[in-house]
Amino acid sequence: MNVFTNYLEKLGNNFLVSAMVPSLALVVASILVFDPIIHVTVLFERQDSIYQIVGFGLLLFILTVIIGFTLTALNTFVLKLFEGYVFFHRIPFMYNWMLRNQHKKANSLLRRQAILKKRIQVLEECFNETDRTRKIVRKLKQEYYTITSEYDHTYPPNLGEILPTQFGNILKASELYPGTRYGLDGVEFWPRLIHVIPDEYQQKIDNSRNELSFLVNMSILSIVFYLFCIIAMFYTLAAAPDTLSGASLLFDTLGKALRYVVAGLIGLGFNMFFNRASIFSVSSFGLMIRSAYDLFRIDLLKQLRLKQPANSIEEFAMWKNLNEFVVLGKHSLIFKKLVYRSKD
Repeated sequence: MNVFTNYLEKLGNNFLVSAMVPSLALVVASILVFDPIIHVTVLFERQDSIYQIVGFGLLLFILTVIIGFTLTALNTFVLKLFEGYVFFHRIPFMYNWMLRNQHKKANSLLRRQAILKKRIQVLEECFNETDRTRKIVRKLKQEYYTITSEYDHTYPPNLGEILPTQFGNILKASELYPGTRYGLDGVEFWPRLIHVIPDEYQQKIDNSRNELSFLVNMSILSIVFYLFCIIAMFYTLAAAPDTLSGASLLFDTLGKALRYVVAGLIGLGFNMFFNRASIFSVSSFGLMIRSAYDLFRIDLLKQLRLKQPANSIEEFAMWKNLNEFVVLGKHSLIFKKLVYRSKD
């Protein structure tokens, strides 16, 4: 019973932070901006409309909950959208342009990395070791470390796996990290790893995921708000009053439409802000995932009752073999038997 209660409490906190707050922001902003169309303030001007106000508050709450649950249910889809797996491929020119841009940035880092590596090798092999050369080599190695680390955290190792968005490439690099470091399939083993992660660290991962979901949801709803503003602008232009004509009609209509143009631009500004913030957030989330494999992968081996590796080379081979067993099973061509440790 305590486990179930804790789960509901955790689900409630996640839902409030990542979904309810953004949905409430959208509903409130829509009411304030689109009041000339939906006429909400009229309810508060009448003294005998207490029941209507209560009904409106209930409707506001229901809309917020519905939007919040929709965001929660579509969370995986929305993240895949930000990663570039969905939607963008349906617009080939945009998809290809975004993909070329990401390839260009990745290749630029790789070229700088190769140049630095070559310069370091030349200095170490072809020149006498002096204080000056040691200083230059030390500086070049620091620069090489920085660029290599930037690439490792931003792009997957294989250029063929690069995605059209920076958001997606950062997550992809984090997914592939345990494979390049330890030989295990990060995506396949994550559902198993979470069962050996301590609650305290799991809470930190959840907090990082909630922060990421909040920023992503705010970005999505900013675009939704912008689309609402476009619809409201055209509605205002089409519903011009018949009582006015000439210059009066023009200025009145344009004045009302300008309200939605400005609001829409503000929505786009928020979208750009939350998009940028989500890049920093997904980087932090990716580091949390990487750290989880660094800290708890051996605990997973213990939970699987497998013999512990003696060194990193043996561990890499063990995880590669376990990948074959878990992913391919009897269809594997290179699987070797697993050696279990005794219960004691």
